[in-house]
Amino acid sequence: MGKQKYHELFSGIICNKDQENFRDAIMDDNNIVILADAVSGSGKTLIAVTCAKQLVANGHCHSCIYIIPTTSEQELGFRPGSTSEKVSDYLVPLRQALMKIGEEPDRVIANSLEENLKDSNRWLIANSQAFLRGVNFENQVVIIDEAQNFTVQQIKKILTRCYDSCRVIIIGSGDQVDIDPNKSCFARLMNHMEGFEGYIKCELPISYRGKLAMHIDKL
Repeated sequence: MGKQKYHELFSGIICNKDQENFRDAIMDDNNIVILADAVSGSGKTLIAVTCAKQLVANGHCHSCIYIIPTTSEQELGFRPGSTSEKVSDYLVPLRQALMKIGEEPDRVIANSLEENLKDSNRWLIANSQAFLRGVNFENQVVIIDEAQNFTVQQIKKILTRCYDSCRVIIIGSGDQVDIDPNKSCFARLMNHMEGFEGYIKCELPISYRGKLAMHIDKL
């Protein structure tokens, strides 16, 4: 891979052209919803989190919420511990992305909105879609990861809570659906969003885990 193919992202992270397009789409104030149809290992979570950090640091948004699909609310509720402890097993990609940009996950991830408001260093809230009833998102970066594993009703529950002042980043892969494919929202969401003013779709087709990951992803 020649160096001429790459350009700098924020924290010394190197991007290819598709990743640059994704980064620029997120940072463009004309966009409300940025969706990335991205293969596993394409750097989608890393770019989304890096951009979110910049948007919060520059005052464009006051905080970031990272939302992941988990088991049902009923099943998750029986797990021991606080809400943050219940969802911690699902946050490995987020924690890895934060460490790659020099952030300490335990220092920047807030356990609640109240903690986020009290401590400006805790600029990111991580939660499961199972715990979002009654929550509204205003002037926030909303990262929806593994979007292919949300149902239509679950993605509606999230997106109908977002004000237009948000920057909504939806990342997923149609080739990595872990639920009943007939229930996945991903293809339907992409079709539904076409033509919506403030929406842009990006594609990240290259996995940087290597040729094995790229080959198996096409299985």
